[in-house]
Amino acid sequence: MPSAHLEGLNQQQLAAVRQTDGPLLVLAGAGTGKTRVVTCRMAELLERGARAHQILAVTFTNKAAREMKERVKKLLRGRDLEGMIVSTFHSLGLRLLRSAAARAGEPAVEIADEADQAEMTADALRECGVRRDCVNPRWARFRISLWKNAALGPDEALEESSDEMEEGAARAFERYEDLLRRRRLVDFDDLILRPLQLLDKDAAFRAELQERWQWLLVDEYQDTNACQYRMLRHLAGARRNLCVVGDDDQSIYGWRGADPSRILSFQKDFPGAKVIALEQNYRSTGAILQAANAVIANNTQRRKKKLWSAAGLGDKPQLYRAEDEKDETDFVSSRIGALVRAGKAHEDIAVLFRANVQCRPLEQALRARQIPYRVVGTRSFFDRREVRDLLCHFRLLRNPVDDAAFLRVINTPARGFGRGSVEKLAEHAAADRTGLLAALRTHGDSLSSTAREGGRTFLALLNEVQSRSKLGLGPALEYLVETTSYRNHLKLITEDLRDLAARDQIVDEVIQLGRDHGTGDIGAFLDAIALGDEQRRDDKDDKKRGVTLLTMHGAKGLEYPIVFLVGLEEGLLPHGRTVAEEEDALEENPGRANTAIEEERRLFYVGITRARHTLYLSLAAQRTRRGRAIPSHPSRFLEELGDDLLDPVADDRNTPAEDGAAKAWAAGIRARLKGPGPAPAQTDPS
Repeated sequence: MPSAHLEGLNQQQLAAVRQTDGPLLVLAGAGTGKTRVVTCRMAELLERGARAHQILAVTFTNKAAREMKERVKKLLRGRDLEGMIVSTFHSLGLRLLRSAAARAGEPAVEIADEADQAEMTADALRECGVRRDCVNPRWARFRISLWKNAALGPDEALEESSDEMEEGAARAFERYEDLLRRRRLVDFDDLILRPLQLLDKDAAFRAELQERWQWLLVDEYQDTNACQYRMLRHLAGARRNLCVVGDDDQSIYGWRGADPSRILSFQKDFPGAKVIALEQNYRSTGAILQAANAVIANNTQRRKKKLWSAAGLGDKPQLYRAEDEKDETDFVSSRIGALVRAGKAHEDIAVLFRANVQCRPLEQALRARQIPYRVVGTRSFFDRREVRDLLCHFRLLRNPVDDAAFLRVINTPARGFGRGSVEKLAEHAAADRTGLLAALRTHGDSLSSTAREGGRTFLALLNEVQSRSKLGLGPALEYLVETTSYRNHLKLITEDLRDLAARDQIVDEVIQLGRDHGTGDIGAFLDAIALGDEQRRDDKDDKKRGVTLLTMHGAKGLEYPIVFLVGLEEGLLPHGRTVAEEEDALEENPGRANTAIEEERRLFYVGITRARHTLYLSLAAQRTRRGRAIPSHPSRFLEELGDDLLDPVADDRNTPAEDGAAKAWAAGIRARLKGPGPAPAQTDPS
């Protein structure tokens, strides 16, 4: 009788689970049960005698890591799983950094959040004399991140720079690193880069980890960047017990450094590696998979596989050609209304788009019909002003040289601590080679009477918050809010009463977050927040009612019974920026495959494979740009679907057209695609 974790696996899944030794690549197509394979393989290792602490499983999201660990627990009820690591890459990196710091007797580093990174990048550019109108700080931060993901330092980045903008960013890179070091901070990229540097240089540390983790499992392997890949090779060591699960057809994060060629070259990098393809899809109907297969087959840089389903053919994807963007959003909202009246739940429906600019018109159309909706992937809860104001007090207690946290809270709410007082403290801090908080403790009496009193009040507040936090972070946060009259402060800076109510609710959520954490360990609390281990607002969004609106990038890993893919036009999908890059590339090398276009095609493939039963596609004949109606051209990817795979929607918006009309309409689309050629690249709509 087979073990419980092997029951119900198909032949390919079973082969992947039982292949426990040596390098293994599991090519897991969309919806083929890859998470089940990973967790069952972990259970199989434990059944065969592996110890829990010898297994390391790595993925990209905290949600996926939690799900994996819970599934293994259910499969092996009663077995001791103490020491088994199921982690994101960034959590693993922080674990390694903290371990190395403890061994060296050094203080632990803290994590700079996104707002800190943006601020330090802007400061670095300014200190290097790079004007904001020459190099945008947001772009510079993105460029620095790419260099770090490629394991390049400031000097190498400067050598690689190809224009003045990149040179400006590279010069700021070195200063940015200085600011991180001075504040004893690391950014998210450092959580991968610095452990890799340790593994490169410290043979004893490397051997210790290779001996501990004798089996490695990696989910979403196609999303790994250069640093993550090199880290995995170090950890695998001579045993090479490395199982990677991924799908090159779903590699859509090239702008983060992900490269599908790592899947293509796996057997070269790990000679003798076994490859098992999972092709039976458990999510979508046959007609939807036929469309997905037809599109992705046009990519040249991929391992061939063909998804199939035992769930039956189902309905063909339906295609609606709108007159303009308003007609398109009216179609989407009216069809959603009809689906709901027919008994479908709002939560079963998702609308996916390529660029964020497409979201607002969709929201307006849904509101006009009083259709509830939720937008996924919006501003992070932890980037909110109220959250940062409160948590920066804890950050300062954890890391006294975190000057960014000090500057945020020293006069929030106002306590008479103006710019002159800060500048005077900064002079003392520079002379003493310390942080602003230490300078306030040592030189606070040298300030004006108002600032001196404000400084004393602030220091007393920090001491009391630290003392109360030992009893629980919730009570400490409640004390902080009450003692500083923070809610009154919000009233002074907020005009709209609805906005004020929302801000008050966020303060309550922060306090509850502290209560939920359960312990008085400030460091663990801040680590959990920085790495996303705490329950985020996104998790709460999962429980909200309504139609889901999100980007195609944000939809990866999700599925819905009914999906609308909108804006299928040249300039939107493929993106205008990509079309422009393609034209430049063709001029230089006419015969070369365009990797950016192939990634856009993979993005369309991901969008298609989110749908379980019903898929709607739409495009507009024209769109308004800066007040002018500009003709649009159908996406080249629509032609690749072929005439027989789609049912164009008739003008009544309720039923598909008859077969003859459908083929004639599709032929018209093909003629338009072959006629005037691609539209000129549009302005970046994202």
